[in-house]
Amino acid sequence: MSDILQLLIQTNTLNFLIVLFLIIFLVMKLNLKEKIEVLRSEIKDYVDASTNEKEQSDKDLEIIKKKVDKLPLVIEKIQKSTENSVKNLGEKIKNEIEEQKKDIENNAERIFNLETKKFKEKLTSLLSEKSVEIARENALNQLNQNNDLHNKYIDNAIDEIDRITL
Repeated sequence: MSDILQLLIQTNTLNFLIVLFLIIFLVMKLNLKEKIEVLRSEIKDYVDASTNEKEQSDKDLEIIKKKVDKLPLVIEKIQKSTENSVKNLGEKIKNEIEEQKKDIENNAERIFNLETKKFKEKLTSLLSEKSVEIARENALNQLNQNNDLHNKYIDNAIDEIDRITL
């Protein structure tokens, strides 16, 4: 049995050496070491890139969290700004309406004064015409009632003509 065992050990050793030699040959022939190194380098680069992306994402997340934390303040500022703008715009519109109201009142007063002046002028003109007409009628009536006045007016007119020197 020892012979068989001896033989078995020797053949297995020989087989082992052949397989080992074949593996070494294949590794050398196929540049497996270099390919494994390239793959390992690629995997390492991928892991490094993933780590960098994770770190950058964490930084971005922190920045976004800070912005989100500040968001109520920003919203409050925007609301205050909007309220101030609306208030200022309301005041501006109110002031413009008041100015327009005053302009309209001034224009209405000017127009009223102009129309009053026109009315007074027209009334004065009508009264003057009527006064002249009444005076004329009164003079004619007095002349018709008293003939001596007619002669007196003629004498006065002649005296006035005589005073005019040419």
